[in-house]
Amino acid sequence: MKTKFFYLAVALATTSMLGYTESAGAQALIVEEDVSVTEVLPGKPRYYSDSHKNNWFISLGAGGQTFFTEHTGDAQYTLAMDFAVGKWISPFLGFRLSAMGGALHTNWPYAEGVMTHMRYAAVYGDLMWNMFNTFHGYNERRVFSIIPFIGIGGIYSFHNTPYGRETYAFPLTAGIKLNFRLSHYVDFFLEGRGNLIGDHFNGIVEGTEVESVVSAIGGFSIKFGKDRFKAYDAYADQLMINQLNNKVNMLRSQLNECESREVECPPCPEPVVEEVTVVEPAGCNQELTGVVRFTINSAVVSNEEMVNVYNIAQWLKSNPSCNISVIGYADKDTGTPEYNKQLSQRRAKSVVKLLTEKYNIDKKRVQIVANGSDSQLYPQNNNWNRIVVFAGSAQ
Repeated sequence: MKTKFFYLAVALATTSMLGYTESAGAQALIVEEDVSVTEVLPGKPRYYSDSHKNNWFISLGAGGQTFFTEHTGDAQYTLAMDFAVGKWISPFLGFRLSAMGGALHTNWPYAEGVMTHMRYAAVYGDLMWNMFNTFHGYNERRVFSIIPFIGIGGIYSFHNTPYGRETYAFPLTAGIKLNFRLSHYVDFFLEGRGNLIGDHFNGIVEGTEVESVVSAIGGFSIKFGKDRFKAYDAYADQLMINQLNNKVNMLRSQLNECESREVECPPCPEPVVEEVTVVEPAGCNQELTGVVRFTINSAVVSNEEMVNVYNIAQWLKSNPSCNISVIGYADKDTGTPEYNKQLSQRRAKSVVKLLTEKYNIDKKRVQIVANGSDSQLYPQNNNWNRIVVFAGSAQ
């Protein structure tokens, strides 16, 4: 037992000595590391929502429907009702839970002119895809969108007049939705839906092997949440991080230089009258660093680019004797040269409109230049050329 206590005491003493040595070494040694940053190239902005309560919606619609099954004569149309609750999880994808129901009419094939009736209720889970946001970029104020959807559901029938049977099935469903934005909170939509159901659904197992309820409805959607999706640019954030890292490394270098400098008490200098040198302000003729980027085939200044327009407006207010040229560009791989010329001019006009109307810059101080796609500032990446740049000039 004494031997065990002896070994335990030795181990504790050794651990304490090692801890003290490491602590002293840590106090005496300062390790400096340069922060390395992975380069992020310009690309599409990423989108997020401030709250999980945003981008929910409910919709209510009504229209017509018909039942494709064993029947004679023309198709019979009845009233279809639809109610849905859903959420957009991104500007491109969303989901919803839809409830539909009504009565279905068919002409019984073995008794000409005999109308049969059945009622049904269905619930569908749909995955929705916004095509316009995917291919043309997210725009909260877009008036018209095409939204295909697919899903699976459950359908239940009752009050079948020939048999009185109750049946159910789990159909696949698909369709397309045409969405029209009326305001920030209300949309109008037109929607067509079809499904695939087994032959047993109407109680008759013969003839057509697959039955289907096809509907076309129109209605309104109520959208919840004050805000929709917001965008951020990882490339711009990375540029700011790089600048901060460079400043930190520069301050470290200056600190090391100061610490290594020998301190001596110099003789007191005699009073010297210093001459004040007045630094003339920078001239107006310069290339300004602000750049306003646009999405493909668009002349709308996005929310994330508004800060660059604001910076140019502040420069003009700080330099009242200077004018600027607002120079628009378009990428050469999209559209004809004539169309790109017009597109670049529209982009420049959008920026000028913000400068003059929102920031009260005199129109006489701003000149519009449309370079189209004849020249490309960034030949290494065609996507970078959908821009407006600025150049200063003296009045």
